Amino acid sequence: MPTPLAVCLEDLDARSPGERYLRCVAVPGRQPGLRVDPAGAVLWRGDGPVACELWVSMDQRLILYRPESAPAVVVRRAGRALDGPAGKPVVLLDQDGFEVGTKRMRVHVHGEAPAIAAPSFLPAPERAEARGGLRGAAAAVAIGAALGGAALFEVRCHPPSPVEPTPRDDQQDAGAPPPEDAETQPDIEVRVQPPAIAPMPPLPPPPPPPEPIEVRENPPGAPAPDMSIEKTDDRGGDPSKP
Repeated sequence: MPTPLAVCLEDLDARSPGERYLRCVAVPGRQPGLRVDPAGAVLWRGDGPVACELWVSMDQRLILYRPESAPAVVVRRAGRALDGPAGKPVVLLDQDGFEVGTKRMRVHVHGEAPAIAAPSFLPAPERAEARGGLRGAAAAVAIGAALGGAALFEVRCHPPSPVEPTPRDDQQDAGAPPPEDAETQPDIEVRVQPPAIAPMPPLPPPPPPPEPIEVRENPPGAPAPDMSIEKTDDRGGDPSKP
């Protein structure tokens, strides 16, 4: 039987670090679970419009499934792209990406999930300025003084420059060489047969019903007298004998 998978969905265009990584659990089969709506928002066991579903196949692979009549979904791997076919499961690997509308996601597969839980954002690391400003620098200077001749810790007053966003695949120079690992990455696998809902284990038979409580209508009566007493004559003998 397949087991739930722990995955992270990385929003490549997140507005803040705290909204970049969404911790999720993909459940086996096409039961209600992890879904993405046409706007790119991640749903959990919702019933609204769906662009694609993310679930676990019977052979323990992460599947992206685009239902019939759902909007377009593009799957990307090492510079290659695939328009997700409707009604056919697409096997996702770690570091694969997919696009729904203007939303770009990267998939991180972490293995078997210890428990099933609703999606939640991974907290962004707290910066030194938010924890007390110059107190971190003062502590570093104090530690350096206590160590005598040891080199001081380097504390930089300015935060690092923001990393330039990665250009979209469709915005890259058409003449640029493909990624170095493009030839070693496997092709995107599309399965022909539509998925079947994972079978549920049979339920154990119900226990036998308990014996009913017996209620009797009449109270118990006195025991009947013993009618087998022998008759004797005045002489103490049996009167039927001469």
